[in-house]
Amino acid sequence: MTKKYEPPFQPVANRRSAAAAAATTTQQPTNPYPGLRTTRGRTDGYTKSVPPTRHIPQFEEDEQQDYEEPPKRARTSSISRQAKPTRRLERTRFHWLVFVGIGLFIMIVGWLSFSALSSWYSIWQDDMHYGRPRTYQVDAVVGHSDSSASPSHFMAVNLNGQILVIEIPGGNASKSQVYIGPRLFGAGQDLAPVTLSFEDCNGDGKPDLNIHIQGSDKIICFVNNGKTFTTTQGQ
Repeated sequence: MTKKYEPPFQPVANRRSAAAAAATTTQQPTNPYPGLRTTRGRTDGYTKSVPPTRHIPQFEEDEQQDYEEPPKRARTSSISRQAKPTRRLERTRFHWLVFVGIGLFIMIVGWLSFSALSSWYSIWQDDMHYGRPRTYQVDAVVGHSDSSASPSHFMAVNLNGQILVIEIPGGNASKSQVYIGPRLFGAGQDLAPVTLSFEDCNGDGKPDLNIHIQGSDKIICFVNNGKTFTTTQGQ
């Protein structure tokens, strides 16, 4: 005996043609009044005015547009700490001896600076007046073949600490004489200027040769014998 099975799908009914569908469709009467709807099923020719209704489309849930949620603002937490009380710094106080020491130090530095400056200025003046080596020149009438018209010429030279006096009697260089004075020792003595003066040291009425060394109160006297000078020391 053969078993019959039902078909998996229902048989599709034959579709009617478009012409047959149009023939079976009843033609609806046209509405002579636009904007008004007529009631169906009335054959008396009267119409009933029906106000038009606004059609609001209904969107299904699937057709609604999904919008992204706005970003959420992050929450910030602030921690407040109690401020520490400010501490006033104590003023540093110095002992009065500190100011005294600073004043003494400034005075010492100023004195040393002034001494160095004055020494330099003195040497500079001597360089301008006496040169190097220190040289002094003078004319005098001492009675050695000279006269007021032709006086004798004298030069005093400090040559590296050695004192020399050169005499040119009456301006005649052939009769020149050299007198050797003392030698100076010590720092800076080679720059000490030497000057000459002509005064009577022994009281004989004749001008004697006196040698003056700057920075010393000692006078070196050369006695005049009428022709030359001889060595004699006097205070």
